[in-house]
Amino acid sequence: MIRYVFLIAICCLAIQFTLNAQCSTVTGFVKDAVSGDALPGASVRAANDASKGVITDENGKFMWTVKQSDSLRISFIGYDDVVIVLGTDCVIHLKLKSSATGLEEVVIKSERLIAEEFTVSKIKKLEIYTNPSAKADPLLAVNASPSATTTDESANISLRGGSPNETGIFLNNVPINDAVRYAQLNGIGTFSIFNTALISQVQVFPGNPPLEFGNTTSGLIALTTDEEIPSKTVNTISASLASFGYYTSRKVGQKSALTAFINYQPSSILRWFNPAALERIQRFNTVDVGLHFFSRWSERTVLKVFAYANNESFLFDSRTPTFQGNFNQEKIRGYTVTNIRHRFRTSELSFNNGLSFSRAQFSLSTINARLNLNDFFASLNYQYFGTKSEVKMGLSYDYRGSDFRGQFPRYAYALGEQFPVDSVISQQDVRLPEAYVYGKINLNSKWIVGAGIRKGIGVNEQPGFWSSQINVNFRPSKTWNFILSAGRYNKLLIPQSSSQSEHIQTDQFSLDATYTKSRLESAISLFVKKGQQYQQQTSVQGIELYGRYRVNRNLRTQLSVTSLSAKQTLNGETSSSPYDIRYFVRGNAEYKFAGSWTATLVFLLREGSFYLPVASANFNSNVGAYEPVYDRQARLPNYNLLDFSVSKLFTVGKDASAVAFCGLSNIPNFQNVRSYTYNFDYSVKTPELFSLRTIYFGVVINF
Repeated sequence: MIRYVFLIAICCLAIQFTLNAQCSTVTGFVKDAVSGDALPGASVRAANDASKGVITDENGKFMWTVKQSDSLRISFIGYDDVVIVLGTDCVIHLKLKSSATGLEEVVIKSERLIAEEFTVSKIKKLEIYTNPSAKADPLLAVNASPSATTTDESANISLRGGSPNETGIFLNNVPINDAVRYAQLNGIGTFSIFNTALISQVQVFPGNPPLEFGNTTSGLIALTTDEEIPSKTVNTISASLASFGYYTSRKVGQKSALTAFINYQPSSILRWFNPAALERIQRFNTVDVGLHFFSRWSERTVLKVFAYANNESFLFDSRTPTFQGNFNQEKIRGYTVTNIRHRFRTSELSFNNGLSFSRAQFSLSTINARLNLNDFFASLNYQYFGTKSEVKMGLSYDYRGSDFRGQFPRYAYALGEQFPVDSVISQQDVRLPEAYVYGKINLNSKWIVGAGIRKGIGVNEQPGFWSSQINVNFRPSKTWNFILSAGRYNKLLIPQSSSQSEHIQTDQFSLDATYTKSRLESAISLFVKKGQQYQQQTSVQGIELYGRYRVNRNLRTQLSVTSLSAKQTLNGETSSSPYDIRYFVRGNAEYKFAGSWTATLVFLLREGSFYLPVASANFNSNVGAYEPVYDRQARLPNYNLLDFSVSKLFTVGKDASAVAFCGLSNIPNFQNVRSYTYNFDYSVKTPELFSLRTIYFGVVINF
């Protein structure tokens, strides 16, 4: 009897101990099994009742109230589901594996740039979505970096004082020469044509672009599409004031994936919410569709094909001294990018191909112009991977054809139906075969040295040229890293508003130092660039300072300061270039609260750029209009911007998650001046303004 009482007492104590050890609330963290990155928006649901669930916050964190025999199913787009049984642990760490990881680990992995150690910055997909200044656009996200020196609010990116014409934009190693929407005759456009949902990474080389990419001089932006094979079909619906879209990605067979998307961008709803800010915009519309196919033909061979097409138009109220009326643009375009990679044991062979076209029509008063562009690109590359060294070499052929024709005012200052006009017809092309070789060696755990040359072969009357580059990466400790780069770069281009190809050559030197420890990331960059373009010489000297600090688990801040001294010399006369700006100051603060809310404040302060003011005007009786006489260079007023956004992650029904966002741009409604217009005799000057206060909101649902 005593023995039975003793056993019962032991059992009661064990049960009591177990109940005391059981946590009433479990805190979990969900991360990528390979990179260790947090997975915000992951679904956490009761395994036996899908109606009960939460989603992880921006840090991949969730809280779960424990009940007896609880088991959880954790899922995230592009990852395999995980089911766990809750025990006595009050804190759990979960690592999800990509649904394609099992295949990737066999032989093939995502393509890696040979000069990746010399990349100054990388932008992840989540950073594109969460930065309000980016407006979920990959190129506008680059504009938020310290190296961006863009002086307007467009997607035509200037890096470290270089012209946007010099910035190379590549998608899956193929140059995209017409990468912006709503482009004017000068090629300046508002947004990029890239769908962020398909982009896995954006790498930015603000100076000294890697020689494995040709025909680029002042900076390079390399975008890469996803290489994931989802374990289940993924669908996304997005709706906002100016965009409605549908995105779907599904597995095809065992080793392939097909992704499709369609977007429609109307202007009426956005204009209704922002009548004052968008008063001059009469209309804009875009319809774009895309298909992305990814396949692992074998354990060693992969294929990627991306096809894209869009149709766009916009109508803008334009004002000049001799005419006020609507500027109209209509454009249709399409491109296809194909990539094939085959991996040998210690090397890789790759083929890249791009085909694109665009047809654009522009009209304003007597201006009636048509611009047709046709591009073809092909490259064959071989890369060897040694234990301490790598070598990459290849051949490429880059063709761009332009057919530019239309009717234009004979005198730029006389735009109106009563003034004389001339007709222009021009057909121009660039044919550029190139060969290159680039190698790097790991001298030891601290030093990496790379160098290469690239030969552009002259065709017809186009010049041939040599490009060269040397890079040094020195990492003396885990906290410090130094990158030294120097080189000569060349580019042949056809400006969209010109009929003549241009050869640009630049010599560049840069030193970038980064320091990372605990909660702090910081960097300083020094750079010098000297360029030659026909009779014009340019020079840029600059410095960048950058700091990012995580104050605590919820608050993160960032600040950067860039200063440029940029000059241009033409016919022996030296003047300031538009990028001669003594300070760009950018900053933001991001605060996470209530588990799934994020609030972000972004500001930009910069000195005004130079322009040519009108001093007086002389009446030309033969034309019947006043001809302006320009004064010395002057600065526009300083530019100021303050944006705010808030977003929230939440669940929708049993199997869906969503993010809702709202952004307010230019909260103080700064009157930022981008240029001036004049009356008919140039006696009255009126400022033309950048964007005024604008509200934008929407929702993205994944299921």
